[in-house]
Amino acid sequence: DLHGETTEDYADLQTQMNLFYHDVTQDLHSLKPASFEEGQVLVKNYRTLSPAESYSWPAVARGCNTFIISQNADQPLGYLVPLLTHLLLNSVHVSHASSSGPIAVLLCPGWEKAQLVYDLLEETNVSQTLHPLIMLVGIGKDQAKDVKIPKNCLLLVTTPFSFVRLLSSHCFLFLRLYHLLLDEADELFTRAPDQMESILQHFQKVTSRVEKGSCPRQLIAAARRWSSPMEKLISCHMPNPYIVISVLEEAALYGNIQQVVLMTPENNKISVLLDALDFCPDVGQKTLIVANSAQEVEDVFQALSSQSAFCLKVHEGLLDQLDFVLQQWKKTIGPRTHIVLVSTSECLKGLGIRDASCVVHFGFPSSPRLFGSRLFCMVENFQNLSVQVNGSRVTRSLLLVSERNARHVVGVLRYLGRTATHLPPVLLRFAERVCLSREEQKISRPLCRYLKSFGVCRDRNACLDRHSFNPHLDHSALPTSGVIEVLPLYIKTASVYYGRLVNSSDEGFESMASEINSYYADTKPGAKELLQGKTRCLYLISGRVQTLELNHIYLFNSISVRFVDIGKEVEVKSYQVLELPEQFHSLPHQAVEIVVCGVKPVDAEMEWHPKVTRAISQKIRGLQHQARVVLSLGNTLFVHHMVTLSFRVAKIVLSYSLQSEILKTGMGVSNPEHLDVLRELLQDSVVNQTKDGGPTNGFSSAISTPTESFTGQSGWPSVQNSLC
Repeated sequence: DLHGETTEDYADLQTQMNLFYHDVTQDLHSLKPASFEEGQVLVKNYRTLSPAESYSWPAVARGCNTFIISQNADQPLGYLVPLLTHLLLNSVHVSHASSSGPIAVLLCPGWEKAQLVYDLLEETNVSQTLHPLIMLVGIGKDQAKDVKIPKNCLLLVTTPFSFVRLLSSHCFLFLRLYHLLLDEADELFTRAPDQMESILQHFQKVTSRVEKGSCPRQLIAAARRWSSPMEKLISCHMPNPYIVISVLEEAALYGNIQQVVLMTPENNKISVLLDALDFCPDVGQKTLIVANSAQEVEDVFQALSSQSAFCLKVHEGLLDQLDFVLQQWKKTIGPRTHIVLVSTSECLKGLGIRDASCVVHFGFPSSPRLFGSRLFCMVENFQNLSVQVNGSRVTRSLLLVSERNARHVVGVLRYLGRTATHLPPVLLRFAERVCLSREEQKISRPLCRYLKSFGVCRDRNACLDRHSFNPHLDHSALPTSGVIEVLPLYIKTASVYYGRLVNSSDEGFESMASEINSYYADTKPGAKELLQGKTRCLYLISGRVQTLELNHIYLFNSISVRFVDIGKEVEVKSYQVLELPEQFHSLPHQAVEIVVCGVKPVDAEMEWHPKVTRAISQKIRGLQHQARVVLSLGNTLFVHHMVTLSFRVAKIVLSYSLQSEILKTGMGVSNPEHLDVLRELLQDSVVNQTKDGGPTNGFSSAISTPTESFTGQSGWPSVQNSLC
């Protein structure tokens, strides 16, 4: 499919695939004993096939090695439907019933995607035959050894890290592994390159045995983007693969197009272009220059003609010459011959060029799709990893970048960063300034929750929140150091909680809560007017709430509210929100966000697994704890240690340390860089504020070192060493 079928070819293929899909659906419904009546969920989600699925489904259903890159490759149904068809209709496992262990392993980049795929499998009746199982193994002692995989499990859903741990303890259970599926393969190789190498080596070793000849292996990789490790995946681990790439700019990466970036002022682009072209090459070349307007085409054509170059031109005003241009372009050229065609982007569709050896982006492409369509004009010169060719021809893409293209620079670098392109230092500096400018535009946004929780953001390019401190928003009246007592009430994640600071003034809150309960026991005044951000009271749970998001308010509509004294956010019906009397407005909001520093999820995850959060919630919710504060920002306290103490006669006993409890689950690891990142960001903010002559709002003293001793507390010496 990399060589570009016509629209008619694709229409015929689409019709055939719809018929194939109908036949597959009928076969799935007729399967015994694995009736696929509940499998209609697959039918409901697929009314038509995408282009990538139209090409890949027959290959996957026949058991062939298949490599897929498409925009919707992260949707598991794209390969699950034909795979399940192959597994169930061919009954591969029957001929090897004496063996045990899964015949198929599906690798996902994280526990969230693994759970999504497993839930999808559970919605169908394949569980009656394949008995799919999700397996997530932590790094706890003997955790992998204690895993029990049922003998009837034929399909295992897991992550690369968990699978490597299983292989280290239960290698004998994976000796009939015929099908290996890589979901979001680009993410797999990015997050776990070493683990993926070990898994592929095991798969190759197992499937290369002579007795497995009657059951050929199958490796399926689906991804949204091309990355360099995939070249080795295809060439070394996927014999005779079907390669389906429906994203044109990713196809150019696969095709090993040499990318060249030329920085130039807008008024000097033609001179830079002439210097970059070789008009007397040793090997015949066909160069396509793409401009954004007819006037640009005329200007470039005139400049090239002055250099005695053989040049053709076409734009919207010269469509009558289209046949002549194509006739000249298709002529066979010899050594030291260079034919140049200048065209607009709109005319490329009619030209249908596929054999260019160089594409020059004289007019900057306005979108990745347009960029990819231009590169596709060289598709006949793309490398093909499934075919061994000695001395492939060099194809180039020249991108002219001027000051007019400032808003596209970051996207260009993100794409070119996945190639071996040499990037001009001036371009890197310019992109850095653009990124800083974008961050400045986020200055009024909340601080990134991943940055607060772990010291690193999941994806700064896509994240809408800020990643630097704002003295006005982050200025805090909360303690900045020392030991405090907290009462966790709502556990958001394993390391982020909402609760109250326990001090001598707590009697005021308890008294207010009692008065609120008494007030609403006698009357239930409905809210007269709902205003975003205004504090109300929700009678059903007896707590003050603040409305977060309001659209069109009707009696039975749902609205988002936050319990200002607990921190929990929920959706309720508008009629449930009651008016809060003025006398209950005076007490400040009690909920404080508490972030436990120094821990993060295992295996490069960015979210805590629910079972870890659930275990921590059961252990700490509603119990008073001691914590040492190292930083406070806005309504958030960062604590380094959080423990609970038992007071006995003549001594204090340390019941547990929260960080230790998280690590004991095997799903968390130490994160010593967390505080270092926060300190660095804090110091940068102080320096910037000092340079600007603005107030630092106490930022310079807002963070303390985690090794300082507890002070101002009596009876603590016996536990200080344990806490530090």
